[in-house]
Amino acid sequence: MNHNQFNFLRGKAFAVLALSAVAVGSAIADDISPQARLQIAQILSYKRNFSLGQQKMDTNLVFAAKLARHEMPPTAGNWVGSVSSVVPVIGNGLVTVDIKGVPSESLLAKITEVGGNVISTSTRFNMIRASVPISKMDQVAGHGDVSRMRLPAQGQTNGFFSRYARPALGFPTPAGYSPFIGAVTSQGYVSHAANVAIAHGYNGTGVKVGVLSDSATPARVAALIATGDLPADTVVLAGQAGSGSDEGTAMMEIVHDLAPGAKLYFATAFNGEASFADNIIALKDAGCKVIVDDVSYFDEDPFQDGIIAQAVNTVTAAGVVYVSSAANSGNLTNGTSGTWEGDFVNGGPVTGPILTSGETGNFHKFGANNFDTVTAASSFYGLHWSDPLGASGNDYDFFLLNSAGTTVKDFSVGTQDGTQDPFEALGASNHAAGDRIVIVQFAGATRALHVDTERGRLALATSGATQGHNAGLNTLSMAATVWNSAHAGTVAFTGFANPIETFSSDGPRKIFFNPDGSAITAGNFLFGTNGGTTLQKPDVTAADGVFTKTPGFLPFFGTSAAAPHAAAIAALVFQAKPGYSAAQVKTAMRASALDNMAVGPDRDGGYGVAMAWQSVQYALSH
Repeated sequence: MNHNQFNFLRGKAFAVLALSAVAVGSAIADDISPQARLQIAQILSYKRNFSLGQQKMDTNLVFAAKLARHEMPPTAGNWVGSVSSVVPVIGNGLVTVDIKGVPSESLLAKITEVGGNVISTSTRFNMIRASVPISKMDQVAGHGDVSRMRLPAQGQTNGFFSRYARPALGFPTPAGYSPFIGAVTSQGYVSHAANVAIAHGYNGTGVKVGVLSDSATPARVAALIATGDLPADTVVLAGQAGSGSDEGTAMMEIVHDLAPGAKLYFATAFNGEASFADNIIALKDAGCKVIVDDVSYFDEDPFQDGIIAQAVNTVTAAGVVYVSSAANSGNLTNGTSGTWEGDFVNGGPVTGPILTSGETGNFHKFGANNFDTVTAASSFYGLHWSDPLGASGNDYDFFLLNSAGTTVKDFSVGTQDGTQDPFEALGASNHAAGDRIVIVQFAGATRALHVDTERGRLALATSGATQGHNAGLNTLSMAATVWNSAHAGTVAFTGFANPIETFSSDGPRKIFFNPDGSAITAGNFLFGTNGGTTLQKPDVTAADGVFTKTPGFLPFFGTSAAAPHAAAIAALVFQAKPGYSAAQVKTAMRASALDNMAVGPDRDGGYGVAMAWQSVQYALSH
């Protein structure tokens, strides 16, 4: 599994507190120990006295800055050292942060004045990435053009490496396999019937395809050009090769195998969300008619388009087909879901020192209990609720308890008072199977909730794993099926013999807000009353487990591998019908897809397995 750690965790200042117990209403009988009561009271006391700048910062940054200035007294407790350890210092006392706000000359000058450095800016999305002295972060956050400061968001690609190879698939060389394009050819060339389309003269000629992933380093691109596995005119946008596993080159190989006439472009998606969004638009500006990515950022909202999804909207409005992996977070059908979605249910009032320290609220009731149980742990758990981005006035908090429900292991208690995002996240390194997830509504109205565990598992789980731009309204969202899922060798897909992978993220995707934050159904923000609108996600299914020449990606599993197969098919359709709109290309792919999970569209495989020759035939006849 390919993880690029950007070290983002909201509320992570509290990640490893040495708390010994917590009361959760009637569901957990043990009260909070005197030591834990004192620590919670101390934390809340600091929180109540945050300056204006500190109120704009994630709490981990606030406490790290206080510790650096020696403002934390010895009585603060054992959690002080843990707070400093979760904020990475990159040298000379600097911390890399993402700042949401207008990148005005005054703000940029302020960063320099305190001894920081501006790394990048996005005027389109009002984002700044900067390195700032740890002791002076709140001085920058207090600037009037800043609305939020946080550690850079954590993200990952949706590919699996060769160490996950399955011998039953015939690895390393299935019977009858031989390369057709370059030294190594994806089995999707035959499985998706691209070989038939190419035999009829449709190979993507005249179509530019853009790829976004972790990296496509110059040395690897050059090596693949030399073996014929990438075309000689492959373009990596200036300064956007990225760094990492070269998963981007493996994706470009797949596109080249199925659409060898297409011209390929690459830009990294791993320099932060604003850079990712800007690169989507840059690929469109370079003339790409098809763009594909395989990246998920953990803080992407499930209920409204964030900046990446908004960039997708921009390019699709200009006629681009945008393809993205649905992600590898599991699905309810296969019992692999790490997602829970539903409306807040009042599980009774919070009791104990949280109440006496000035915070009131109620626990959320998961089924019969006020908690959900983690059955397979992850390093990241996110909580979203149905408020607009940048305008959440309902305050929900997020806790992780040990398996006995007696110890707080991790929690995130940021303030939402009308100007923040509806998001809390847990990211300590001590998460374990058996832990209990607890949600508290501290203030505000009942909202729809979404818990994701990023490839973990939950005892009480639901569908709806795919989220963010991966499941956007204008995204062609891809589920995965292994190329040999029918166990028949390298042959064309037939449909029901090709079910989705057990890890493939499912839908559907309920959204409550338009991209600008306006309500789709004013006053109705709940699942139970059918608020918002429901998107059919994923859209279609494509192959994974295929061969590439890129080291580490033979075979290449994950929805990361599925997405470029679909992008190549879109390129073939564009060649067949140059005047087609993006919507028409997607219709051709959906209408000709082979049902693989149910008759008609479903939450697991979408409209079914996308097929190259069938998509081209549909386009030619419509």
